[in-house]
Amino acid sequence: MDEYEFDVALSYAGEDQDLVLPVFERLKAAGVEVFHDRDHEAEQWGLDLVEYFSEAFSKRARYVLLFGSTHYNHKWARLQYRTALGRALEQHTEYVLPIRIDDTEIPGLSQNVGYLDLRVHDAETVANAVVQKLAQHRAEFTVQAPLTPKTVSALAREKPQGWEYLLYVTVVAQGLTELEPKYWEHFLGYAPRNGTVEQGSGIALIRDRNVVLSEIIKVAVEAVFTAETQEAAFGRPGTPGHADRIVHLGGLFVRTFDEILEWAREIRGTSYANEHARAAAFVQAQFADQQLKAMYTVAEELRDVADTLVERLAAGEPINLTVPLVFEIEPALELEFKAALDRLSR
Repeated sequence: MDEYEFDVALSYAGEDQDLVLPVFERLKAAGVEVFHDRDHEAEQWGLDLVEYFSEAFSKRARYVLLFGSTHYNHKWARLQYRTALGRALEQHTEYVLPIRIDDTEIPGLSQNVGYLDLRVHDAETVANAVVQKLAQHRAEFTVQAPLTPKTVSALAREKPQGWEYLLYVTVVAQGLTELEPKYWEHFLGYAPRNGTVEQGSGIALIRDRNVVLSEIIKVAVEAVFTAETQEAAFGRPGTPGHADRIVHLGGLFVRTFDEILEWAREIRGTSYANEHARAAAFVQAQFADQQLKAMYTVAEELRDVADTLVERLAAGEPINLTVPLVFEIEPALELEFKAALDRLSR
C-alpha cells in the first residue's frame, strides 16, 4: 500500500474559501491529514510554486478534494487540477474527488464521476465521505484488485460504509470476467464438440433439457437469491454483514451464470444425425440468451453503483442490495422453437 504524507489535498479558488473552510475544519476534527496551502506558506517561501504544487498534488496526497466552481476554472487552482488529473489518468483509480459549488463543468472531468454538492451536502457529510474513502483505501480493496482472504479480512475489519455491497460486487464482477470468453462464444453460437451423438429425433433429449433449465432457474429464484438468504449474508438494516456468506452468495451468482452457459454449450456441442433435431436444439440453446443477458446486466448495474458507493451513501441515497434475476424467453423465440418441434414431429 502506497504511503502518503497527506490523506487529502484541497484544491479550490480563493473566492470560495468561506465555503471550503468548514469542510477543512471537520476533516481535521476527524483526524484526516489535510494538505491546505494556507498552512504551508512558510514552506512555499522562495520555491518555484509550479514545481511545489505539482509535487504536493501528484506525490504527497492520497486524494485531491476538488471544489469546482466558476472561479475555479479561472484561477491558479487549475494548475493543481491539471497535476491531479495527470496522476488520476496514470494510476487508473480514484484520486480526484470532486465537489460542486455551482454548475460549472470542470474540463477533463468525466460526467460519470461521482460527486458531492455543497449546495446539497453539508461540510459534515463531505468530511464523512472522505473518512469512508480512506477506510476503503486502508483495506486496499477495489473491484479491480485481486480478491484474497487478506483483502476480504481487511475490508471486514475497516468496514467502510457499504463494504458488504462492495465485496459482493467484486466477487460477481471478477467471476464474470473469468467467464467472459465463454459468454462471448455463447453469443457467437460456438461450442466445442463434446462427443455426444444423438441418432434419433432428439425430442426426448430436448424435453429433458427444458426440465434441466427450469430446475436451474427454480433453484436460483426460489432457494439461492431470496430475501431471506440475502439478509443472512448482508445482515438486517443497521447490522453488519457476514463476509464469508457474502463471498459465497456472490460465488453462487457466478456459478449459476456458468451453469446456464454450460447448459447451452452442451446442446451446441452435441452432434445430431437428424437435421431437424439439430435445428430445434440450436433454437433451444438460445433460451439461455435472455437469462444470461439479465444476469450480466444486473452485474454491470451493481458495478456502476459500487464505483460511486461512498458518494451515494454520503448523499443519503438508499442502496438496494437485492439481486433481481429476470428469467424469460422472448415470445418470437418461443414461436420459432415450437415451429422447429413441429417440423421434427412430422
